[in-house]
Amino acid sequence: MRWPAPVSFRAQAFIIAAASLAVAGLAALIVRDAVLTTENKLKAEALQSCTAACQDVKIQYEERAAYAGDPLRELPRNAQEVSLRVISTTVLQTYKGIKGGMYLAGSDAIMGYAYPTADSPDDLELTKREKDFVRSLANRASVLGEMTTQSGWQDRDLVVGAAIRSSEMTVWTMRRVTVLRYPLLATHQGWLAALVFCTILGVGGIISIWYMLHSGVSSIKQGLRRLEEDFSFRLPSISGDLGQVSQAINRMAERRAALEERLRQQDRLAALGKVVGGVAHEVRNPLNSIKLTLQLLERRLKKGIATSNEVQECLQEIDRLDVIVSRLLAFGRPAITNRHPQNIAPLISQAIKMVHDPGQKRNVRIDASEQEPDLEADVDGQQIIQVLINLLLNAIEASPDQGTVKLTAANLGLNLCIRISDEGPRIPDDVRPHVFDAYYTTKPEGSGLGLAVSREIVVNHGGALEFESDSGGTTFILLLPIEKDVAVET
Repeated sequence: MRWPAPVSFRAQAFIIAAASLAVAGLAALIVRDAVLTTENKLKAEALQSCTAACQDVKIQYEERAAYAGDPLRELPRNAQEVSLRVISTTVLQTYKGIKGGMYLAGSDAIMGYAYPTADSPDDLELTKREKDFVRSLANRASVLGEMTTQSGWQDRDLVVGAAIRSSEMTVWTMRRVTVLRYPLLATHQGWLAALVFCTILGVGGIISIWYMLHSGVSSIKQGLRRLEEDFSFRLPSISGDLGQVSQAINRMAERRAALEERLRQQDRLAALGKVVGGVAHEVRNPLNSIKLTLQLLERRLKKGIATSNEVQECLQEIDRLDVIVSRLLAFGRPAITNRHPQNIAPLISQAIKMVHDPGQKRNVRIDASEQEPDLEADVDGQQIIQVLINLLLNAIEASPDQGTVKLTAANLGLNLCIRISDEGPRIPDDVRPHVFDAYYTTKPEGSGLGLAVSREIVVNHGGALEFESDSGGTTFILLLPIEKDVAVET
């Protein structure tokens, strides 16, 4: 079963913040829907009352005009105002909160205005905006020629009205619904304020948590990267749960450091045991040979027939012991003590001269004719001679009878390349990984230190020692930097 990939802290914070905003938005939509529903209900009720009142005023006016033979035209303006106001007052007394009257388009006059159910004296007069509303409503009714309704907002009040044409004037009624633009906000504004506050607080908390988590995780990541380079480094203290993670990583690093120290001690002990075993093995053979030779010399001395051969053989074995000890010391401290720019040709000649006798004994010729002139490198001459001797001896021992060891030297830009090739058999695949291992040898009389020492000397110079081997023989490639502190790239 495959688990989904983990979501980052940033994505989680974004999702939670989006969900919080969605909840707040949904709540706002619900409130808005409730507000609009309430508003429409109040509006419908007010329009219904205004329409009924307007119809009743019209009926009363027409009945009185029919009964009196329409005497209003003959009355003075003040008398007309009083008569029309009586009609409006009589009808509107039964309609709570509704004001009304008549509008004469010819003289642009509002007459017969009455508001019998007014709550305060301030409501008895029409405001300028209300008069404009009445004119607009009356003009619209005159154009349409039928009952007309209209609504609008004045300050925080919903104003609704109705008008109908009657003879030479227009009857109108109007009602102010004294509520806020959103009625529910007036009664539930505390809840809405709390909702908005909680939403803002929640989003702020989410952002704060995300910031702390992001900061803590970033600090741990940086600490881990630095811990990879410097294992003595410890993560800084962090507050919260991430601080426990940081402390756990520090404890793990300390335990790992202690474990690695124990492993290094074990490796040192193992290496020491390997060195001791190798030295004991290498030293035992010359010692046995010296012992046997001295015993033979003792018997011959007793018989009076001693020769110098036995003494010479002992001296040769002692020289062999000296070579083994010298290689061991060189492997332990191949320090560069006398490094300076110098010509490589004399070093190659000296190394070839040192292996002349072993080459003659095995009937192997050394060909060093392919060398570029005036090759120089910044090296410790004696150590490079030791490397060349080791490589040449290995090549001589690997070469067949009447074989040839070829040495070439060339300049490769910033590097000096010396190649030593033999005509011996191919190095087996199982031996290749261990060619440069200390005390690993396939020769009956080998010490297993020559190539290990050589490679360590070359690496200390900033160079490289590699090999190629196939059916045509083996080639060791020695790369040395021409200038100091310029490492060879292989």
